[in-house]
Amino acid sequence: MAKVNKNKLFPVIGMGGSAGSFQAFETFFKHMRPDSGMAFIIIMHLGPNQKGSIVQLFQNYTSMPVLEAVDGMVIEPDSVYIIPPNADLGIHNHKLLILKPAKLSGYRMPIDYFLQSLAEDQWNKAVAIIFSGMGSDGETGVRMIKEKLGMAMAQDPDTAQYPSMPVSAIETNLVDYVLSPEEMPDKLLQYINHPVLADDSDEQSISEIKNANSIQKIMMLLRSHTGHDFSLYKKSTITRRIDRRIAFHQLPNYGQYVNYLRDNPHEIDVLFHELLIGVTKFFRDIQAYEALQKSLHPLLSRKADGEPIRVWIAGCSTGEEAYSIAILITEYIKTLTSVHIPKVQIFATDLDMNAIEHARTGIYRSNIVADVSPERIENFFIKNEEWYTVKKELREMIVFAQHNILKDAPFTKLDLLCCRNVMIYLTAELQQKIIPVFHYSLNVKGLYFMGPAETLGGFSDMFTTIDSKWKIFERKDGASFFGKMADFPFHTARQPIIPNKVDMTDSSPRKKTLGEIFNQVLIDHYTPTSILINDKGDIVYSNGKTGRYLELPAGEAVMNIYQMAREELRYVLSNAIHQSVTQKGPVTINDIKLKEEQYIRLVNIKINFLENTPLQGLILVIFEDKGQLKKSKRNAPEKLSSRDALVEEMEKELIYTKQQLYTTIEQMETSLEELKSTNEELQSTNEELQSTNEEALTTKEEMQSLNEELMTINMQYQMKADQLTLLNNDMKNMLDNTEIGTIFLDNNLDILRFTPQIKKLFNVIPSDVGRSITHIVSNSDYPSIESDIREVIERLTVKEVEIKTKLKEWYNLRIMPYRTIDNFINGAVLTINRITPYKQLENTLHVIMKYMEHYIDVIEDGVVILDKNLIIVRANQHSVDMLAAYKSDIVGLPFSQVIPVEWRSKQMDYLLQQCTKTTVSTEVEYGAGKAKNVKLTVTASPYPDRNSKEIFVNLIFTKN
Repeated sequence: MAKVNKNKLFPVIGMGGSAGSFQAFETFFKHMRPDSGMAFIIIMHLGPNQKGSIVQLFQNYTSMPVLEAVDGMVIEPDSVYIIPPNADLGIHNHKLLILKPAKLSGYRMPIDYFLQSLAEDQWNKAVAIIFSGMGSDGETGVRMIKEKLGMAMAQDPDTAQYPSMPVSAIETNLVDYVLSPEEMPDKLLQYINHPVLADDSDEQSISEIKNANSIQKIMMLLRSHTGHDFSLYKKSTITRRIDRRIAFHQLPNYGQYVNYLRDNPHEIDVLFHELLIGVTKFFRDIQAYEALQKSLHPLLSRKADGEPIRVWIAGCSTGEEAYSIAILITEYIKTLTSVHIPKVQIFATDLDMNAIEHARTGIYRSNIVADVSPERIENFFIKNEEWYTVKKELREMIVFAQHNILKDAPFTKLDLLCCRNVMIYLTAELQQKIIPVFHYSLNVKGLYFMGPAETLGGFSDMFTTIDSKWKIFERKDGASFFGKMADFPFHTARQPIIPNKVDMTDSSPRKKTLGEIFNQVLIDHYTPTSILINDKGDIVYSNGKTGRYLELPAGEAVMNIYQMAREELRYVLSNAIHQSVTQKGPVTINDIKLKEEQYIRLVNIKINFLENTPLQGLILVIFEDKGQLKKSKRNAPEKLSSRDALVEEMEKELIYTKQQLYTTIEQMETSLEELKSTNEELQSTNEELQSTNEEALTTKEEMQSLNEELMTINMQYQMKADQLTLLNNDMKNMLDNTEIGTIFLDNNLDILRFTPQIKKLFNVIPSDVGRSITHIVSNSDYPSIESDIREVIERLTVKEVEIKTKLKEWYNLRIMPYRTIDNFINGAVLTINRITPYKQLENTLHVIMKYMEHYIDVIEDGVVILDKNLIIVRANQHSVDMLAAYKSDIVGLPFSQVIPVEWRSKQMDYLLQQCTKTTVSTEVEYGAGKAKNVKLTVTASPYPDRNSKEIFVNLIFTKN
């Protein structure tokens, strides 16, 4: 096995997976070499009860050591690390850091969290791989990895058990490879080990791969194909992106990549989008947006009625930043009580047309809930399955357009200009040209919002710092510095200027008026020399001959009065300007001596801090020349100076020195007061921070307690979910395996669910769920079914009906109200039970009964059937004749009431008493008074009825 240098930087592979990803991980590691020199960190959605078993499971997949991540653990190559359950994982300087979940419940994004951390820590040594899983976790992480020059893979959705996570990553159009798990290891090794990405490649091999002419050719192909020139983008960024594409295609050098670009124009589009990777999300750097919100309120509160709010988001990418700003402004507007609501105009631009089209749709995946609060989700978005759509009123505030800040005209009269994480891709030269354009675009006191890694460079004098940490600046009052935009639009290669042919017919200069000539004479000959400067001392404008007072210093050329002033004036000017700014008024210094060759020149200086003018905030310096004095010669007899004159001159210098000392002391005292004030503010801030820290500790304890409670509740819910799943399975199997068909209806008679057996009566299919049962074709003739169901629901009764289908099948239909556990009626339940055999038996019994009745009537003996109470149930005609009664008169009467008097005897009484228990017989005389001496034998036999479990008695009268 190859030895790996532990001190050498090595690739770190972040692997995300969720439901159904274990098989993908197993396949990947079984095909991955154990000595690849890479570290693998696995991020999964694990429950709190999955400790221990996951590590052991993964150890079966690979011979590399598999460890559960521990806080502060240093990662090593050829090792596998797994996120612990119920935690977020980060990485810093090759150390794994365990954090409590950012969200204790709801939609968590542990894969996104780790991949963002990995991108910031490892940059081009980071790789993201997204396996099977539900949701869209990992999508934002892939964007961050690609922004930092990393590589991204996703599992082929066709091979994923749950393709949602891979599909979300693939739809970013930033995934380099879409492969099955068994194909990933070889492709990963090829990419990582390509010479263009290797750290140990020598300079000669690198120079052979990278050819300056080849880079220029790539720039030329990009410009001719897309119309955009990347020559002023940072060369390091461009070459790193090209390196990634060369390693992706496994090409040997830049020259081969140039040929590949020419043969495959689609690759030019891919490279173009690689160079324009715009990674953004809602409220990225949430603290920055909180700071911006505080700065926006005073700015917007100054807007006059009818004056619009104008915002420009330059480099908006897929629109998240634009919508975030729109949300902040909308929330501010909702707080206004004014009748006149200001009109909001937000211009969001980007160079990438695909990103603009995405932004225009305003549709984002459900993972935005990790960055947007529930209140803002409810107020500004509409949920649609796994997507969130921006509401119409928010979308209509923004105009999305393709725009190139290097050559297209800027938007102007802006209250807010957001250009975050764009400057970091541009050269310093280009940044120095763009910032004055942005300054010109803003209104006075308009806000400029930059990315945390960006700076103003040499233009800090144009802006006032509002928040130095989150780079929020306010445009200063005064001149617009429009003169510094002379080079706009910014061309990467200036062409020699060819003078146009002069039309001699129109070459005569315009004749100046007398007033213009007079004003010019006054300015050139009679107005004093003057200079306009800003508070930093930079010269904005000058008038007159300044050479007597200013001189160009050696070294780099500057236009600052403090560095250009002559030595005799430098200290005086500095003090005078400071006094004027402090007092907000004019300051005059007289009789300043400037040494010349044989003379001394006297000069008066007037300093005026300008207010309530278009030049507000600037400082005017005026030089008044009082003429020359000839230098004195010590040995000349005509010298007029004396000891008194020398003393007078020294006294003047002393007085001036005292004034300067006094001014210096005042400045020191002022600075001391400011330092004291700053110290008090720092102390107050420290106390507030201590108080905040105590509150944070208290909140932490409360969160820990809440977390424990939530874990307990979660376990209870999980147990109940398991029980519910088991009950559902039991119920499904029971319903599917019984012959009873069931259909559930709500109060509107809409179908909720049904069992397969119900199809024998109703022609229902799964898509009919939600439709009314009255719209379903029935196999029976039952027109009153709707009224019967409504009657059951309203009256809470039970109705049973026997119905016959078109196939001659009989069913017993039972309609019952649907009662919830809370005894609430929420619809009806229809059940059917096949009773065809019973109906057939009933028909058979009916035939038998008819036959028996006929048989009883035709036999010569008399037959009477009694129930257990000796009530006559049935009697044939012969028995009626013997009893001398009508048949209709005796049915339903007690047998004792119809017995003839001559039959009454102790033997008959005994027969009636014992007939329900045993067979008894006796003799009686028949036909008394008519046919004497005719005797009958009366036999009583009990028999049970199997259906009703009743006892019946047969009485048979037989003639002897």
